Amino acid sequence: MSISGAATKAFTPNLVAAALCAVVTIAYAGSFGGLVFGGPLEPFVGRAVIAALVSSVVVMAMLAWRSSFFFGLGGPDSNPAAILAFTLAAVTSDILQGSRVAPAELVPTALMSLFLSASGCGLILFVMGRLRWGCYVRYIPHPVVGGFLAGSGYLLLAGSWKMLTGESLTVSNLGVVAEVHPLAWSSVALVAVALLVLTRVIRHFLVIPLVLVGAMVVFHAVRMAWGMDLAAARQAGLLMAPLQVGDWTHAGNFPYGDVRWDLLLLHTKDFGAMTMVAVITILLNTTSLEVATNREGDADTELKSLGLANLLIGFGGGMVAVNSFNRSMLNLKAGANSRWSGLLCALIVLGAALLAPGLIGLMPKPVLTGLILFFGIGLLMTWMVESRRTMPWSDYLIVLAILGSVAVHGMVPGVMLGLVTACVSFVFTLSKSPTIRGNFSLINRRSNVERPAQQAEILRTHGQAMRGFVLQGFLFFGTTSRLLDEARAALDRTRFVLLDFRLVHGVDGSSTVALKKLRTLCADAKITLVFTGMSREVESVLRLGGVEADNLTLRTFPDIDHALEWCEDQVIAAALPSAEFQAALAGVLSAEEVTYLITHFERVEVACDAPLIKQGDSSDSMFIIEHGRVSVYLRLGDTTEAGGRRLRLRTFTVGTVVGEMGLYTGAARAADVVADVPTRALKLSGAQVAVLEERRPELANKLHRFVVRSLAQRLAGANAQLNALS
Repeated sequence: MSISGAATKAFTPNLVAAALCAVVTIAYAGSFGGLVFGGPLEPFVGRAVIAALVSSVVVMAMLAWRSSFFFGLGGPDSNPAAILAFTLAAVTSDILQGSRVAPAELVPTALMSLFLSASGCGLILFVMGRLRWGCYVRYIPHPVVGGFLAGSGYLLLAGSWKMLTGESLTVSNLGVVAEVHPLAWSSVALVAVALLVLTRVIRHFLVIPLVLVGAMVVFHAVRMAWGMDLAAARQAGLLMAPLQVGDWTHAGNFPYGDVRWDLLLLHTKDFGAMTMVAVITILLNTTSLEVATNREGDADTELKSLGLANLLIGFGGGMVAVNSFNRSMLNLKAGANSRWSGLLCALIVLGAALLAPGLIGLMPKPVLTGLILFFGIGLLMTWMVESRRTMPWSDYLIVLAILGSVAVHGMVPGVMLGLVTACVSFVFTLSKSPTIRGNFSLINRRSNVERPAQQAEILRTHGQAMRGFVLQGFLFFGTTSRLLDEARAALDRTRFVLLDFRLVHGVDGSSTVALKKLRTLCADAKITLVFTGMSREVESVLRLGGVEADNLTLRTFPDIDHALEWCEDQVIAAALPSAEFQAALAGVLSAEEVTYLITHFERVEVACDAPLIKQGDSSDSMFIIEHGRVSVYLRLGDTTEAGGRRLRLRTFTVGTVVGEMGLYTGAARAADVVADVPTRALKLSGAQVAVLEERRPELANKLHRFVVRSLAQRLAGANAQLNALS
């Protein structure tokens, strides 16, 4: 096959898919244009159709360039169009109320409402995508999203009724359908029913376009059999008016002086509701395309792309547009294999509008109205009927409440109710999650400091002097109030209250109220409050709220290990003023035996930050700390190089043994042991221990028991800590 033949073969599927999608796009533009320009604006519906076509061309070209789906298509959509129709109906009603205004005078204000809403929505979408806020919209509770979409379904249902009858949907107006031409109401009903049934029975991408094309063919066949020509059908309101390309209005030729800016400002709230629904629609369509095609999309990329598109649409004279699940899937299933399909579809729609505007005049209004009715009933069935099988009653009632608010009061109160419900749901969910993950004392949780038996016994018997709480999640007034209640109950016989913030990912200003109250309670009871593991963000919020360390009533530490070490030192210092070597070994060795060790074994002096043991060295000895303190560090890379780090594993104080594994196994040193302060230690080599076993076997046995006891204490402490964390 030649290169040109291969190129043609690759190009042909995109052209076929583009042509098919163009037919559907033009039908959608006619439907949404007719929906938006209803009532007094109906004689000028051609201008709304032009706006819908402009939107379709711009957004398809933009998605073909920037979308995360190569087959992505879009344009005006049912959900935003429903709110636009509601807004324009309210605006025109305000203009007509109490004044004699010709219908043509409504058009500038109506068109400017379309253009400003597209530009404003585009700016918000682009900023959200740029800041990568798409993920946050996913946190809107599912029933709230369902309520928004069910409300849009009701507005579409009401809009289709107005397109058919010219009257608002009320109980008293139901009888006006008898005055509608039989070909109109029967076509609307048949199209809506056919789409509802066939899209649920036959899961095929061609169902919607075939039903639309087939309905148009049948409509014209019935019209001709009825003996009605095109002029008569158009006179009866059954056909769209042919497009007048000269009616295209954009930023460059707009009559700005004829706009009622005061009314547009008054209805800004409707713009907020439309933007909220547009964002939800974009993200739901993106997620649906990911699931349906098993391709990974990027919600923020879609937001940025559609934001840019809507900014251009606003200046170019269009209406709000979003991505479309149905049109994108139609494009992919029809054979699109590159981004050329979307661009070709835009070119075909543009060519049809410019070169054959009369084709729009052949589109039956009832068929387009049936498409709108299908969208409305479909959304209502999804969220009022089908969702009941998958939602608990509490969520389902939220959907019904938002839908009822939209039906009675309009979309803005419905959106406000949804936002309030989302906030209440969020707070309720947070309040149910436990703020305190666990609590502990020095009895069952210790620092990594190795202490002699006497000090360990003090911590065991006086461990209740420190009460600790591991916090988690997001802290606000409700959750910190529960923390205050639990901490207040633990203040008896307590000297220190420790709060571990390591698992806290956020706090709000209200949480500082309860924490300040806890600080006051602790100060009155002569209890020191200890905070540990705070992130910079948490520490900043607490500082702004007046909760800041003063080293008297409140101390802070970077991690819980250092906080526990400080609390242990305070408890030991109060119970054992002297921590000398002899006192530390009392109960293990007699005074004479301690003296023998001091005089017969090598003493090692180590300066602050100097190594007592180096990782990787050979070993045949152990050390008993006589004075000072050392810590065991594991190297994480070369600490001599820039960026080298080390991890503190454990700290050893006076009267503890370190390095004993080297004496018994002879294995190379597994970590560094470094002096935290100037330190003196007794070094017991294997040879010296062998001599001790020969000359003073009873002392050697005591020494071995001392080592075993130290190891047992470490194991018991580790087990207690694991139990406290579990």
